[in-house]
Amino acid sequence: MDTTRGSLRERKKQHMYLAAAQAAVKLVAEQGMRAVRVEDICEHADISRSTFFRYFDSKEACFIAGLHHGWIDAVLASLEARPAEEDPFTALCNAFVDITTDWRRYREVTQLEARIRAEAPAVQIHANAEQLTWERALATALEGRCFGADDRILTARLTAGTVLCATRLATERWLEEGAVRSPAEHYTEAFNALSTLFERG
Repeated sequence: MDTTRGSLRERKKQHMYLAAAQAAVKLVAEQGMRAVRVEDICEHADISRSTFFRYFDSKEACFIAGLHHGWIDAVLASLEARPAEEDPFTALCNAFVDITTDWRRYREVTQLEARIRAEAPAVQIHANAEQLTWERALATALEGRCFGADDRILTARLTAGTVLCATRLATERWLEEGAVRSPAEHYTEAFNALSTLFERG
């Protein structure tokens, strides 16, 4: 009984969290970050101000949560599906290339994030913090592939951080060129450049 109530409570929390995050994205896309208030998000999501601040410390954090919802789960699922014999670097690079098959789904939010980052420095801060969350999650998933490494945790963390940096730079180039086709080519180019650096080292 207690477990069931706990499960229902968690689902309700998740619903409110997503409602606020999705409302933030919608409102910011329509009005811009400066024009949107926490109260506007609360009204749109049908939650109280106190509930909002249980999950987010600012409207910028809420916006980033909405933009990035589902992305890390998609990468982790793709990573898990990669062949077990692939080394951590290869598996993670391939996982990111794999998810580009759904690139149109993410194009609008990626363009929106780039625009709002340029307008609101606080968004950049929260986006950077989110990247660290991604790095930790990916590193944890990579540890099992770090066979023979003297320090699996360090190796996994370095791999995750390096690949994320490459994807960020590749995404920037993709956006600069108009994002009219899949970013897979840019990802692959960035990953190949990393491989070359590792070989030289």
